[in-house]
Amino acid sequence: MLWYGDEKAISFEDFVQERIPTKPKYFLDKYGRLIPSEERFPSSAGGKGLKSLADYCHNLGLKLGIHMMRGIPWEAAEKDMEILGSTARAKSIGQPNKACDWYDGFYGVDMSKPGAQEYYNSVYKLYAEWGIDYIKADDMVVAEELEGTSKAIRSSGRKMLYSVVPADDILLDFIKKNAHMARTGFDFWDVWQMLKVGFPVAKKVVKYTEPGFWPDLDMLPIGKIGKKISYKGPHERISNFTKPELHNLLSLWYISKMPLMIGGYLPETDKTTLDLITNEEALAVNKTCINPRQIKFRNAHIAWAADIPNSDDKYIAIFNMWESIEPITHNITWSQLGLKGENYAVCDLWAKKDLGNFKGQFTAKLNAHDAGLFRVSASK
Repeated sequence: MLWYGDEKAISFEDFVQERIPTKPKYFLDKYGRLIPSEERFPSSAGGKGLKSLADYCHNLGLKLGIHMMRGIPWEAAEKDMEILGSTARAKSIGQPNKACDWYDGFYGVDMSKPGAQEYYNSVYKLYAEWGIDYIKADDMVVAEELEGTSKAIRSSGRKMLYSVVPADDILLDFIKKNAHMARTGFDFWDVWQMLKVGFPVAKKVVKYTEPGFWPDLDMLPIGKIGKKISYKGPHERISNFTKPELHNLLSLWYISKMPLMIGGYLPETDKTTLDLITNEEALAVNKTCINPRQIKFRNAHIAWAADIPNSDDKYIAIFNMWESIEPITHNITWSQLGLKGENYAVCDLWAKKDLGNFKGQFTAKLNAHDAGLFRVSASK
């Protein structure tokens, strides 16, 4: 269910099953800004919006994020509603011909028109007043609107992490100037072929990763990802990924420093998944590594490496993308890691096990779809 939608007109099940009504009904204030349903969020009554919910989360030591769409609600434009801070009105900035391709609920905003920047300023000012910490802006495929929303956040008076879903033709250098996170590639679900597609994307975008800007390969479809309604599988389900495939998935996300956003329902997440995502040795790769890069790609053999700050140690991730049921042997030489010595010790981070010393290279035998995550250190 959309937090700003009329539940009688559009439900989450409608959304997932692509039964989206034409021009769905939203809840708006007098300035054409989305506000929550009081039926779904009783604490929003009296114009409080999501502030009470944000305060509750903050008191628990948590942060609150919301999803939004590019543009202005269709009804605000059609009714030519007021724009806070401008004498212009909504109809003059709305662009029906620049609406989202896959969701008929918002018109594009013509940023060249008076009132356009003021409209976005008013929207993000409202989110700041509520105490929102994180915003996921979907369908941010128009560069001018991406830049306009970025300006609006900076003028809102509150630090909010800004994550966008941009168009493929908007350069990441431009996105870095206007957002903190950017989803790269398509929606990602618990499908092996989708995971395979993530490898070339990660290789391409990892060079843009730095403190303050994080490309991401979408949320992690792990654990309990089917509740009342789901997509790409049965409603009630644990992720379709096998344990080897979870090794593969998490090893890529960890060593390429992708943001770790779990797309599952944690209270009912299975033990296998919980054990993997609470493995501190493996999580340290994502938290601390620098200079992540792909060092090997040949047929079913893929390997990544990353450096460890203030140390000569290295992290390596080795992936078996082969479909055969027979294990494959993967070799990584120390020279491929930029190491000068002859002997190094290897620790298996998934197994939390020291594997011993190796001369010249490390050899790992992996089953189909599996991956290993290791730390390479000077021999003791």
